[in-house]
Amino acid sequence: MRATVILHPSDAERPLYEELVNELGVSGAEVLRQAIRELHKRESYRKERKARAAAAKELPQTG
Repeated sequence: MRATVILHPSDAERPLYEELVNELGVSGAEVLRQAIRELHKRESYRKERKARAAAAKELPQTG
C-alpha cells in the first residue's frame, strides 16, 4: 500500500512533522508509521477501558 500525505507550508502539522523527522533522525514515512502505531495503541486502550467500564456497570452490586 502507498499513502501520499501532502503537508503544505501553511499547514499546522508541517512544523510538527519536520521537527519529528529531525529529532528522531528517521524518514518521514517512519514518522507516520510510528504515529499510526501510537494512535492505534491509544485507541485500543480507550476501547478496552470503555468495555471494562460497561462491564462493571452490568455487574450486580453486592453488600
